[in-house]
Amino acid sequence: MKKLILLTFFVFSQLFAQQDSLRPANSVYKNFKPFSTPRTNFRPGTVYRIDESGIMYLVQDVNQVKSLECSEGTITGRMIFTKEELVTSLNIEFDIAYITTEVEVKDALREVTEQTNVDYILWDYDLVDELVVDPKSKYYIVRETVSTKEITYRFDAAAVEHIVKGKGNLKEKLSTGTTVIDYPFSITKRFSEPKRLLFLEQEIGLDPYSEE
Repeated sequence: MKKLILLTFFVFSQLFAQQDSLRPANSVYKNFKPFSTPRTNFRPGTVYRIDESGIMYLVQDVNQVKSLECSEGTITGRMIFTKEELVTSLNIEFDIAYITTEVEVKDALREVTEQTNVDYILWDYDLVDELVVDPKSKYYIVRETVSTKEITYRFDAAAVEHIVKGKGNLKEKLSTGTTVIDYPFSITKRFSEPKRLLFLEQEIGLDPYSEE
């Protein structure tokens, strides 16, 4: 059964990768997605499902999956967000599907898991049999997260032209002399404690017709 499970997992992963290939690549934290809101839960090792309506449900924090922490300092780079992600995280509405931003993550804390540990817990112990129970939902495990107490999102003038609502939430920093600011519009979010903002997921699944 384990070979069938792994084969099914590989097929699901390939299909997911093809669907997600439509999303432009980021220059930092490649393939990471933003949580809908900053949070302290959903650590690496958390399993969740998305039903037919696209609603996310927490399934279980698999505490046997261990994670490692590493401090990355302040990270600055380009990230691509969907308009849905920005309206929920920043309350800024755009009329285009993807928006290029420059993000500055101050004192970033990255939590990671090891593939061998995830495979051992989920499949060697057949724990995945207990987790994947709704054939109409897609199941995922959080593999990595990025936490911070402060993050700044910056936009260029072209992106700001596509703002429908929320432009007043941005601050503008004007270019001076020979100094040209590529992303002059910004918004900063600060938290009293580190919050998880970004995550890397891995789809898990079972073939409902597989047998022992």
